[in-house]
Amino acid sequence: MKYFLWIWPLFFLLPACRNEPAVKAVKRPDGDYSEIIRIEEGAFDDRSDTVHVPKMHFEETVYDFGTITEGTKVRHSFPYTNAGTKPLVIRVARSTCGCTVPYFNDKTPLPPGGKDSIVVVFDSHDKMGPQNKVVTVVANSYPNKVKLYLRGTVVPAK
Repeated sequence: MKYFLWIWPLFFLLPACRNEPAVKAVKRPDGDYSEIIRIEEGAFDDRSDTVHVPKMHFEETVYDFGTITEGTKVRHSFPYTNAGTKPLVIRVARSTCGCTVPYFNDKTPLPPGGKDSIVVVFDSHDKMGPQNKVVTVVANSYPNKVKLYLRGTVVPAK
């Protein structure tokens, strides 16, 4: 009886150990999920086009604003170029907290070779000590995310 308690879970686990490729459901245009197409995991990973895409190239990604007094607003422009072959569109730029606000052009696509900038404003009100603020920029480029950093120290106002 004791051996039976150890062996019966194997009957449930063995069928799960079959060596089959991963199954991925593909949605048809009419919304029918009845057809399941077998696609091996990672089958299309090596076919990614990284040449004929927009590429966001920043002149700098880190800005050290040094030491400032509390309440000072730091404003810095991060210039970038579309080094790719297709128009670049920034979808979103978000910061890690509400004290850091990015401003960018999300309406007009930037043509290949075009230049623009993202302006980041950091408000040091109620911020003390070392600061490391991150702005994540997401675009239709390769790679699709770039992180911009504002670093410095905030000291109390006298």
